[in-house]
Amino acid sequence: MKKITLVTVLTATMLTTASANFSFMGDMMRDMTDAAKDMRTEATDGMKSMKSDVIDAGKEMKSEGIDAGKEMKSQGIDTGKEMKDDMKDAKDDVSDSDNASKDEKEKEEPKKKEK
Repeated sequence: MKKITLVTVLTATMLTTASANFSFMGDMMRDMTDAAKDMRTEATDGMKSMKSDVIDAGKEMKSEGIDAGKEMKSQGIDTGKEMKDDMKDAKDDVSDSDNASKDEKEKEEPKKKEK
């Protein structure tokens, strides 16, 4: 009888320990599964955030590029107008200079004829 009681106690102890181990393993597997799901969720969120950031940066670069293009065009037009005005002024100066030279020559020619 002692042997049967001893075997029964040992068997009960082993079953309890085995059950606890399986419970521990089950919890560990559940924790690992949850961790993998959390990692996947975080990675997905990170990718969405990066995609959104890239799209926003692209839009900003496009906007800045368009603004810079408009500014360059405006500056180019202004520069062109300034150059046109400067060329006109230079032409007028040369024309005035030619007229002054003609007037000088005309004044000198009658003096030469009188001599």
